[in-house]
Amino acid sequence: MKKELFAIPIFEDQVDLDRINLTDVEFEYTWDSNTLSTFGTQTPESIPQDTWEYLSEIVDRNLGQMMGANPRFGRVWKNVYNKHDYQDVHIHPKSQWSFVIYVDRCSKTSFLNPSIKDIQNQLGNEMVQFPLDYKPNLEAGSIIIFPSFLFHMVNSGEEGTTISGNIYMDY
Repeated sequence: MKKELFAIPIFEDQVDLDRINLTDVEFEYTWDSNTLSTFGTQTPESIPQDTWEYLSEIVDRNLGQMMGANPRFGRVWKNVYNKHDYQDVHIHPKSQWSFVIYVDRCSKTSFLNPSIKDIQNQLGNEMVQFPLDYKPNLEAGSIIIFPSFLFHMVNSGEEGTTISGNIYMDY
């Protein structure tokens, strides 16, 4: 009998982009990759209440019983990628869940297996039974929700905009 040990849940869904309105604020070159982002300039007050309510519906629909007490959004921001832009491997510290909405681009996100170093050390790079990463094949209008501790990165190669954010809960 096969069992999944230490499985990490993620959620993939579709969103109605017309219901997500982030007021245009100033973009800044951010992080080591110098990606254009509103990370430091988008405030919760600049996001309309109906957008918060719609994002809450999406999170509740997907996380359901995995929801902790007192769910709340933290920072939400836009990233604009040019063809050679990327994001280094990172996590979203101190939040419980994070999300990426692909506005007008396909996903270029890679999620790294938390056991990558152990798998490579013991089995190498080519064991399909033990994948080293997950590259979702998501189109514009998709969202992926994932535990914030999951290492991920954005590969270069496609232009477009994403909306990212963090979700906090009490467990």
